[in-house]
Amino acid sequence: MLRLLPFMPLFGILLLIYWLCVQFGIFPRGLNIILFNITLPSGHIWRPTWGDFMVLAGILVLYIEIFKSTRTSETTIIDHLLSTIVLIFYLVCWLIYPWGGNSVFLILACMSFLDVIAGFTITISSARRDLTIGGK
Repeated sequence: MLRLLPFMPLFGILLLIYWLCVQFGIFPRGLNIILFNITLPSGHIWRPTWGDFMVLAGILVLYIEIFKSTRTSETTIIDHLLSTIVLIFYLVCWLIYPWGGNSVFLILACMSFLDVIAGFTITISSARRDLTIGGK
């Protein structure tokens, strides 16, 4: 399973989790359910929701995906291809299915778009640098 991690687009896993939550009736209605309450030192009560949790998970996944795109190997091309397919799934779900038509899902789709664009940009920049160093 760990050998598949470089190939696996993590936004696809996040999409699968979101879809499973839709199938179990949790999302999209449950995106506004408060998970817990924390009283901050300012006295304000912070009430994070499932939607907030999904956006934070998306930010974490985006960081990992950008970090993965800094390597230059044969798996990078496959990873970019799969990430592009996942982005297409995000866009189709956002446009066609009612459960995808909300701000949380759109933010996740935008993060997936940033993953694809940043992945290609970083890989091209890294490859150009490697060619410059190796090609003299």
